[in-house]
Amino acid sequence: MPHTGILPPEVRLISNEYGRQFLDIKHPAVRARIALQGAHIIDCVPAGQPPLLWMSPTDPCRPGTALRGGVPICWPWFADERSGPAHGIARTSDWQLQEVQVDNASVRLLLSLPQEDIVRQLPNENWAVEVEFVLGAELKIALTTTHTGTAPQPLSQALHSYLPVADIEDADITGLLGCAYIDKLQEGATVIQQSALRFEGEVDRIYFNHGADVRLCAGDDALCVHREGSESVVIWNPWREKASRLSQFPVDGYRTMVCIEAANAGPDGRILGPGDRHTLSTVISRSC
Repeated sequence: MPHTGILPPEVRLISNEYGRQFLDIKHPAVRARIALQGAHIIDCVPAGQPPLLWMSPTDPCRPGTALRGGVPICWPWFADERSGPAHGIARTSDWQLQEVQVDNASVRLLLSLPQEDIVRQLPNENWAVEVEFVLGAELKIALTTTHTGTAPQPLSQALHSYLPVADIEDADITGLLGCAYIDKLQEGATVIQQSALRFEGEVDRIYFNHGADVRLCAGDDALCVHREGSESVVIWNPWREKASRLSQFPVDGYRTMVCIEAANAGPDGRILGPGDRHTLSTVISRSC
């Protein structure tokens, strides 16, 4: 059942000028905002820190659209791994708030995708899915999927985290040395990472057989991406030419963002049997 009680004062349900609904969180430890459509967090600012997430300044956040920035939920497939909308049905579905808990250090919210919406959009599949946000000095997101049917089902997914940088050409990513990746810009060729990842053009890669933390350094700032239930991590920056073709994305937006995504993608796609339960989680923090 959806949450029907009175929300604590730290959490408000608001609508923007276009009618899109958000959970607006204002707590001494953190400020954040989550769109109910997509269960999509678009802002998270721990007290005394810069934002943990990048959000496109040109996205009007209209209802019915997949938002550009924050952390879109790609589920129950990643990219075009299956037929249907890119990245699955979660990004544009309406989620329901189930639980809210507030303490001195954080706010915890649990949302679920209604069963009737899953059945309507995926009539031949049997899933239950919920996402937990824990907001405080760091951002934790845990996406839990349960197989409720009688035959095995494939699952691929990602927490498509857009992270801020001052200038992408001054940024580097460490923690991937020696890791194999699928390069989507080289027709899916498998390549080994030979050094820290720096950006000189478009990057679209799935690193696999990798569960360790990844560190993003950009100028004086650094972010750590920790993952659990994930043996793949997606790194993406559209660079100049592709950025000019993206919707709801400024032409120079590629300079101030990079995606580092906890995933079950490529070779890390899963098969869930009846009754199986899998949680994909990420923690984004400045505690590396």
